Amino acid sequence: MAETSGSSGTTQSEQTIENLLNKARASISKKEIKEAIGDILAAIDFCSCNKGNTKQLRHGKDKSCHLKQFVNGVRSKDLDAIYDVANSPCSCGFAWPSCSSPKHLEAIDLLTESLETEGHYVSAITTGLGIIRLRPISAAGYCRVAKTIRLILKLEKEGKKAKRVNPKVARTLATLEKDAGLTTARLYIFMKKLVQAGLNNTSEKYRNDAHDEYDQILMRMAHSLKLQNSLRDPAAKLPLELLRQIFSHLDTSDVIRSLRVSKKWNRIIKHDTLLWEEVRLAQPRNPGNRVFATWLRGHQGVKSLTIDEVSGFGFSAKRLYMLLFGLPNLQCLIIKTAAPHRCDTIQELDPAPSPSQKLGLAQLSLDGYQAPVSLLVQLLDLSKDTLEVLDLVQTGSKPERAIKAVRMPKLRSLWVDIDMAGTSTEEHVLRMPEIVASTPNLEAFCLNGFQLEWTPGQPTPQGWRQLKHASFGPAMGIEAHTQGTILLPRIFPPMTESMEKIEIMTMNPVIAHNYLFTVMDGAEARHPLHSQEMGLEFDEGKLPKLPNLELFRSRCAIDVGLLGRLLAVPAAREGSLRVLELAVEQRWAVRQRHLWCPVVGLESIVVPAEAFVWMESEKIEHLGLYFFNYAGFAFQYGQRFNGQPFLDWLDKFPALNSVSVYPDWPGEGVMPFIGKLILHPRVKKIFQDSLRTGYEWDEACLLAVQRSVDLYHCDFNVPYGPSLFKNW
Repeated sequence: MAETSGSSGTTQSEQTIENLLNKARASISKKEIKEAIGDILAAIDFCSCNKGNTKQLRHGKDKSCHLKQFVNGVRSKDLDAIYDVANSPCSCGFAWPSCSSPKHLEAIDLLTESLETEGHYVSAITTGLGIIRLRPISAAGYCRVAKTIRLILKLEKEGKKAKRVNPKVARTLATLEKDAGLTTARLYIFMKKLVQAGLNNTSEKYRNDAHDEYDQILMRMAHSLKLQNSLRDPAAKLPLELLRQIFSHLDTSDVIRSLRVSKKWNRIIKHDTLLWEEVRLAQPRNPGNRVFATWLRGHQGVKSLTIDEVSGFGFSAKRLYMLLFGLPNLQCLIIKTAAPHRCDTIQELDPAPSPSQKLGLAQLSLDGYQAPVSLLVQLLDLSKDTLEVLDLVQTGSKPERAIKAVRMPKLRSLWVDIDMAGTSTEEHVLRMPEIVASTPNLEAFCLNGFQLEWTPGQPTPQGWRQLKHASFGPAMGIEAHTQGTILLPRIFPPMTESMEKIEIMTMNPVIAHNYLFTVMDGAEARHPLHSQEMGLEFDEGKLPKLPNLELFRSRCAIDVGLLGRLLAVPAAREGSLRVLELAVEQRWAVRQRHLWCPVVGLESIVVPAEAFVWMESEKIEHLGLYFFNYAGFAFQYGQRFNGQPFLDWLDKFPALNSVSVYPDWPGEGVMPFIGKLILHPRVKKIFQDSLRTGYEWDEACLLAVQRSVDLYHCDFNVPYGPSLFKNW
């Protein structure tokens, strides 16, 4: 009569076995081992491999012949001997069953555990060897036998140390020596060789199914026993060039740990000069000057050094001097810290460099490290002939003084970001002519935290002919010392057609309009809207053409007509514009007439599809909008949000795949708007600041997953500066 299958696909016999094994486990937890063994044996009898079997189902009680076969197999130098023993009958003539049922294997495994728990160690070993007979390509049997032998040897060692004999262990050792000639020393060797055979028999040589947890346990056992198979080099067969390429993708801390893997790896890593050209230390401890000096002598080829957290490094004036002049090939130095209060303040290098000493730094980046003006001047002066990239982020007060004190003709990128916390705007005054004079060949700049200062008679800066990237941070302001009503001249060098990326993250319209639209007419500065009001002629041909512009972002609302003249042709329609983010409402101060700062009126709401019709482009891939709600008057908080005009605008851009929306709106209606963005057929990535936690965020994330859309929450002060240039 055929066995019936249950709803889960298991046969009736498998379900019976599972019930018996669960009952046995419950008995083991109650320490009722005898009852558990009875249930396990009954479960084994229910296995399909025993149905209709007229032969003897179990080996006799004396299993010494079974044990001797494995001992003889282990003594053989043939790695396949144990596999052959497992597939052959016992020397007494008993034919061991072979079964692929996982339940049968699970039952014998549980039986071995029960016998070991009860202290029947010899029976546990022979039963574990029975698992190997049942399925020699499974790691379970080898693990069980090795675990039992290790327990026996451990208890025997503890007994000797305590000078107290364990009766069960003593009987076990006597039986093993009598039946199989296994003394304590030979028992340890038997365990090692059995594990070695297990590694061979469970390899791809005999099996092609997935490995389980017992395979991992067997490998850990082999590693603790220091077997050759477990210590083999996984990269032994790889060419040296490929191995070096793999090492080159590791962090420096991982490379240092790899030195301890083997003599071969140590030799390869130490002699690979390219591998040590870029060193990155995550959180190095204080090595001491002597150890540090030894390290410097052994790594003369280092070209780039990054210390991600320098607070625990013991950074002193002497150590900085050792680092700078102890690495003759150093070209890039990046020092960071999130705990500046734990770092010693270095006023100047110790000892002071001689006039003939120079550094070959091409990049100097300080992030969070408080560097006084005197130290910055010293570092810049030592590197002024080679420095190309300078990043000073949260480095303390007045870094602008150090920049204007040293002329750096090769500097291409400048990023200066000041922490405004606890300081007044008067402490960080920046005069652009001085900065331009010190960095005449700049290609990219990012400024944040400064007050731009202009005084009557101040000349328009000249320079930066190759400028490509311009970024103004959210904390940029302007201070003008004027007398009466006067037009603010151009305070920045004129833009060139080489511009590729422009970011205006400040909401100060004076900076935005002065940088983008003020042009020079001979010695006079002209702004188109100011000229119109004063009845003066304005030559629109003087506005720069931007054919190479790829990214334009502005959190400041800009006059729509002027923006069209600047970006429509050739940047948007014929050029390479890919990323566009605009603000449609002004959230700054009212018009300041003496500075001529045209603003979008608060009573007007710009509908992008109508106002920015000139911006329609087949190349724009990312679109963003700040400060918008089309439900009514801009500042009536509490009313329902309406973003439908933005959704309509998206249809004008066939290449669109990502959007950023920052409505800065706490009212209702934002969640349906985000939902419509997720459902938009072109949108695959969304950056927004409205949803972050709670039920609506969870619902939006679930919908985004279903639509394969990446949904991100980004704070209102979105990233700006060089990092954004690289990411976009």
